[in-house]
Amino acid sequence: MDDMKKVGNSSCNDGLLLRMGLNDNKAGMQGLDKEKINKIIMEATKGSRFYENELKKDQQVNQRIEKMMRLKEKITTQQLLKAQLQVLIL
Repeated sequence: MDDMKKVGNSSCNDGLLLRMGLNDNKAGMQGLDKEKINKIIMEATKGSRFYENELKKDQQVNQRIEKMMRLKEKITTQQLLKAQLQVLIL
């Protein structure tokens, strides 16, 4: 259950920043204020169709993660051991 709480409490901006934020691994990008630039990017794109689409994708990913976590919680120890044995046999 703790894993699911972590997913639910993560900020939407975290997922968006991963996709929309500055990639400072490129040549000539050393020493830039990444936080300031990311803030400008987020403010400039807010309300745009691109931003809304990225929000939608982020929500879909979070819903899939939550669904997987719920399924994970339902797996019994016996089912887990059976699956591990099947893997070892292969």
